[in-house]
Amino acid sequence: MSRSILLALVACLLCATAASAHPERPTSFPTTDAAVPKYRSQGPSRVVCKPDSGTRIKKLYKKAPKTLKRRRAILRRCKFRHIQAAVDAARNGDRILILPGVYREEPSRAFQHDKPSCGELVDPGDGHGAHATYAYHLKCPNSRNLVFIGGDSDDDGRCDAKCNLQVEGLGRRPSDVLVEGDRLKEDVIRADRADGIYIKNLHADQGSFNAIDVVETNGFRLGDLEATWSQNYGVLTFTADNGLYEDIEAYGNGDSGIYPGSGPEKHCKSYGIEIRRVNSHGNVLGYSGTAGNGTFVHDSNFSDNSAGISDDSFASGHPGMPQDCSKWEGNKVNSNNVNFFEKDNQEYCARTPFERRPRERVCPQFQVPVGSGFILYGVNDNLIRDNEITDNWRSGIRLFYVPAAIRGEMEPEKQFDTSNGNKFTGNMMGIRRDGTRAPNGVDVVWDEQGARNCWQGNMGPGGKPITSDPAGLPACPGSMVQLPVNPVKAAQEVPCATWNPDTNQFPVACTWFTTPAKPK
Repeated sequence: MSRSILLALVACLLCATAASAHPERPTSFPTTDAAVPKYRSQGPSRVVCKPDSGTRIKKLYKKAPKTLKRRRAILRRCKFRHIQAAVDAARNGDRILILPGVYREEPSRAFQHDKPSCGELVDPGDGHGAHATYAYHLKCPNSRNLVFIGGDSDDDGRCDAKCNLQVEGLGRRPSDVLVEGDRLKEDVIRADRADGIYIKNLHADQGSFNAIDVVETNGFRLGDLEATWSQNYGVLTFTADNGLYEDIEAYGNGDSGIYPGSGPEKHCKSYGIEIRRVNSHGNVLGYSGTAGNGTFVHDSNFSDNSAGISDDSFASGHPGMPQDCSKWEGNKVNSNNVNFFEKDNQEYCARTPFERRPRERVCPQFQVPVGSGFILYGVNDNLIRDNEITDNWRSGIRLFYVPAAIRGEMEPEKQFDTSNGNKFTGNMMGIRRDGTRAPNGVDVVWDEQGARNCWQGNMGPGGKPITSDPAGLPACPGSMVQLPVNPVKAAQEVPCATWNPDTNQFPVACTWFTTPAKPK
């Protein structure tokens, strides 16, 4: 690629102002090893209930008398009506037991969103937007969070209070304990520097940014959860390590159902976050992660979104750039053709603030090529194997490079440091495991750039070779020479990168937002 074409591409992309990142204060990765928390059925506990919890318990467990008896015994120990009050009273190692009910957290709701007296602790940022400091959350825990779990009581960067908490709903299913956001506060539940946090068996709903947000935390477990109808993300972790997502259903979110952003820096020696048995559907993206490093994602379903799975190296200010060293294995990435970018929806979203929209209205916060399975832009040394990737009408896999300048790194030697060493093996493309044919528009679209990218053993319908653009793909181990980007393909992506949900919903010459025709 010539220097002039590269500079033109970078200039165009630098003009993009879309919500292509998760805004967060400057954070650091944990520096010590930690274990994923184990479930505890004993130990000190704080019980939270609602006036109708007894009625709900009776209805839920009328056919399970032993469990009903145990739940009633727990109910008799209830001293809190609100989750935040129980968190505030908790000590290290406590269990917070939440009985069935709807938790609107009225005292937290009453605290003014973005209260002006808290504003002195907002950092104006370095050109990338203002952000709340950790001290802000300590002083005003409910200014931006419905429930705030802060593990660092003195802002020295270490967890010393509210560590190793287990926050557990005691219903039969997650929906029996509903934590309902106010559509103003950014996070429904935020765990910040809360090492050892385990959030289990509840439903978080309607965050103005995230339903569940875990930041700068060493050792976490998020299981048996529902995360729904938030403006951006369902379940998000950021500069967190030694963690596990499991048995999560996420839907109705304007960016992605789950987002392990700025993932662990393991540099392909191991994986710091495991993600299993997730069902993420009905979002703009099933999964995304800017600098989503060091994750192992398996036995999950990312289907019926606008796009299935995205990792990227777009945004400055995200630790861990460029993205590297994740693995996807045994997942279903099917039928990601839902179009939230249609003209009527985008126009409505642009003129209607989140707090005034109907609960189940999904407004896109991140631009994606509708009809795509994997969209990998600026990623390195990832392994994508033994997945079912079918019925994505545009493309099954997209692999494109991103210049380092887009993430704010201008050194010439870094400009081609992404989209290298990615390996795609044994994937079923356009055919389901039960033998049903469900073709993708094109199985693989690649911009032809990078070194060590390779495809091997991927199977199309009837055992035929997969379809691709370019027609020939490197077999493993791939080219040891840095291949040049196809400038035509790179230029085609640029208009779509300028999309903005408020000011540029319909970029000229962008084809991403038209639903592709169903392949025959």
